[in-house]
Amino acid sequence: MNKKQKLIMVVDDEMEIRSIINDILVEEGYKSIVASSANEARQLLTSHTPDLVFLDIWMPDEDGITLLKEWAEDQSKQFPVIMISGHATIETAIKATKLGAADFIEKPISIENLFNAIDKVFSEQNQEEYADILSYIINNNKKFSDIFRSTIVDITKTDTTLLIGEEGTEKEAWAKYLHFKQFNSYSNFYVFQLNLLNIDFKDEEELEFQLIQQINKLSSAGIFFEGLHLLGPSEQEIVKSILTKDKDRGLNYYISLNNKELVEGLQSTNNQTINIPPLRRYLHDIPELLDVCVQYFAQNEDLAYRRFSLAAQNMLTKYSWPGNLKQLIDMVHALLVRKDKEIINVEEIEETLTLQGPKGNLLIESSVMTLSMKEAKKQFERAFLTRQLELVGGKISELARRVDMERTNLYRKLQSLGINYKKK
Repeated sequence: MNKKQKLIMVVDDEMEIRSIINDILVEEGYKSIVASSANEARQLLTSHTPDLVFLDIWMPDEDGITLLKEWAEDQSKQFPVIMISGHATIETAIKATKLGAADFIEKPISIENLFNAIDKVFSEQNQEEYADILSYIINNNKKFSDIFRSTIVDITKTDTTLLIGEEGTEKEAWAKYLHFKQFNSYSNFYVFQLNLLNIDFKDEEELEFQLIQQINKLSSAGIFFEGLHLLGPSEQEIVKSILTKDKDRGLNYYISLNNKELVEGLQSTNNQTINIPPLRRYLHDIPELLDVCVQYFAQNEDLAYRRFSLAAQNMLTKYSWPGNLKQLIDMVHALLVRKDKEIINVEEIEETLTLQGPKGNLLIESSVMTLSMKEAKKQFERAFLTRQLELVGGKISELARRVDMERTNLYRKLQSLGINYKKK
């Protein structure tokens, strides 16, 4: 996020101080709003969400410490605050720090101290915000930044977010980023794989008891529910009832859905629904997205920087991306790990996409952990032979050679797995 997108609020009862700081910030490219009192600051916050606040400690009527304490107790006011004062004691500074103040600067304010404090706060935010690849993409790719802004409403006014998208649209990462935007931290974010929890307990009563027990340990947290659509109707009702409880504990729920069938039963007056678009809608943006992913892995995993050839880029802008963003990210990572030549060519990409399979994953459903060994083996064999059959163009003789099976046995195996091998 660049400076022009950063909004800084200045709260100080001295008009000269407000004016000077405001002019400096605007000149440096920031957006700025000013308030002369605690009440005026509250009014501004009804229509603005600042990225940073400069707050004077000593003000008439109501001091900055009181206002800071109020914000610290309000989960919708989790922006960084830098305290300013001309005659504060060490005890006051310590108290402000305990209440969550990011920094403390003294009057008269020098430009150097002002920007050192700003840079410190924003650099710390960026280090954490960019730690997640989706966050990095949103902040460095205009298309995904636009998608995020166009689909998100005021997250501070919702306690349940329904995330609808195809497999691979990275719903968990979207939820995690929403959590970060509200709390300025990735901590206190918990993932519940509901369909896996289901197999751990004997009956629905035990599932409900254990789920409630785990959630009751949390407060001011983001909770991501995956696999709701894989539960039975009665188990889904258990989850729906949990969503309506403990509204005063600061719990924000994010629900992953693959379709809109469950949305109606989950809708309430205090939630939002986000439709995450598939990657194939933005094929012309693929080249820029590839480069952003390369930059991320080069910076965060110390992988060698590689470039996609023009032919490779053209190929990928025509690809359907069945595995969506996750498939693209996994593909880029796999190509960089190879530590091959600097230029990534079409042949490398074809090989990597082949290994990913027709759905952009490892050909095994995400629910494989809920299966018996026999069913898991059957699923793997079906996926493996289906993909191999595609690669040889449906030629059984070539498939038999490729997988090293006698042709008669191969026919029997294909029939037992329900694989249609007859050419249409």
